[in-house]
Amino acid sequence: MKPNLLVLTDFSPAAERARAYAAALAAALDAELHLMHVFAPLPIPTEAGLVVPVADERAMLESRSTLEQVAAALPVPATAELLETDWLEAVQQALQKYRPILLVAGLTTTHGLVDEWLSNRALPLPHQTGYPVLLVPEHLPDEALQPPKRIALSVEDRPFVLGPKAAALAPFLDTLGTDVVTICVLPWEDRAGGWVGAQAAQQCGLTGRMQRSGLHKVVHEEPAVGIQQAINELNSDMLVLLDQGHGWLHKIFSGSIIGEVLPHMHVPVLLLPARTLPYKD
Repeated sequence: MKPNLLVLTDFSPAAERARAYAAALAAALDAELHLMHVFAPLPIPTEAGLVVPVADERAMLESRSTLEQVAAALPVPATAELLETDWLEAVQQALQKYRPILLVAGLTTTHGLVDEWLSNRALPLPHQTGYPVLLVPEHLPDEALQPPKRIALSVEDRPFVLGPKAAALAPFLDTLGTDVVTICVLPWEDRAGGWVGAQAAQQCGLTGRMQRSGLHKVVHEEPAVGIQQAINELNSDMLVLLDQGHGWLHKIFSGSIIGEVLPHMHVPVLLLPARTLPYKD
């Protein structure tokens, strides 16, 4: 059975980049490509509060036709499906139907958490669904539309394990022959560390070659800045971040490395569901 890639799409510039990148991955993996678009009218503010208008049948038909044209124009065969339902419900339906190895979505440049929540609705999905999510920046150049050659796996200096669906990516990354380098950003006082996280990375099973993955350390007080520095130093063409399941409200009120990194990222970002483990004595 061929693997499936599920692209959560609309008609934005970021979604176009996501479709193009997913097509390149599908070709390299001999995978099936499925596009899913959620047709949901935006709420209208009224004196009684926000009201969701009745769906415009003509607009929905036009969206479906446009989506089918977009799918037909891709360089690999792709299906197109428009769902008229709640966003998360639509995603769950598509996951149940296609059982993809990976969700792919565009990463729109945003300003602030509310804008991010409205524009990049795929961000909470690793936590909500357990599936890995690949975010493709809206300004990714054409020459970068190819499978990754070197991935930077960002870890904290603590034990972790990947979620089952994240670990299931291993044979496909092996097929691509992707090199994975573990990176760890440390403050000056902890600059000798990084090895607990590196050992967890070697044992996580992300690829068959992880046991030989090296550690690239960056000393910086701001993790997001250090991660960007590591990507530049390694010439990585994809970043992997671990989503350890704190949920969206935690990100809003407490902040997160993911939330700090994404607005400035110029390479695709793979979010992997993972779980932090207690330190061993």
